[in-house]
Amino acid sequence: MTATKKTQILLNKGQMSQNKDMYSRWGIKIPLVFSFVNAFVITLFGIIGTFFGDWFTNLLDTLELPSIMYFWKENLKYLLGANIIFYIFMFVLGVILFYACLLMWNGHRTGVNLYAIGKSATLLLPILFFSLRGVAIGDIMTGVLFIAYYYLYMFRHLMTSSTQTTE
Repeated sequence: MTATKKTQILLNKGQMSQNKDMYSRWGIKIPLVFSFVNAFVITLFGIIGTFFGDWFTNLLDTLELPSIMYFWKENLKYLLGANIIFYIFMFVLGVILFYACLLMWNGHRTGVNLYAIGKSATLLLPILFFSLRGVAIGDIMTGVLFIAYYYLYMFRHLMTSSTQTTE
């Protein structure tokens, strides 16, 4: 039986590259690039909605977009009409997702758990505020796919302590 030591959630300055408990190779780093971009977009959406929501809605009204973008434009205007609490939550969840990706990049399995919690909350928050209009099925499928992949990677690439024996 093998066991690994648990990593605390908030790491000190020197601990980010120490105390690794999972191997961080290209198998996790390539999908993490997409997760970093997703976390950045969620954080940016929270900032835009909090501070520049009215300005961005007016900008969308004045833009001449192709007819194929009509649904996207109307849905974005609908989302920008939300309460400011929604955008604050989205900003906080985006920062949590970014930190979780950073932990996974450096080989800490705590990042996988934090990512699963943050991504699940990010998918459920629009449903709570807007009902089913707030999220697309593709968002849910992609989020569940990334969570499942990170967990599978974590379980297959755990580091075991060299002092412990296997039975």
